[in-house]
Amino acid sequence: MWTLIKGTFWFSLVLIALPLFNPESSERLAEGPKFETAGSMSAAWALYDDVTSICEREPEVCEVGTHTIGVLGARAKEGARIAYQYLDDKFGEETPDDLTTASISE
Repeated sequence: MWTLIKGTFWFSLVLIALPLFNPESSERLAEGPKFETAGSMSAAWALYDDVTSICEREPEVCEVGTHTIGVLGARAKEGARIAYQYLDDKFGEETPDDLTTASISE
């Protein structure tokens, strides 16, 4: 689950950076809202402080959140297993056992 969160974070950064390399996008964004660095950093730190202290204020939120993340992780693991089986059925020619047997017999 943590991998999905990190992947989403990095993918978001890529999407944010892509307009920097396209002159047409830069012109469109110049007409849009302006970015205020100081205000954004202040809000980010306040959010971080709030999120890190939520377990002290509301312990049941952390209990439910931990349980939810565990359930979602188990479902993601099962989904990955199903996807792997599907792709192996469609595109796999040899199973790992066949590869081991072939390399031993040669």
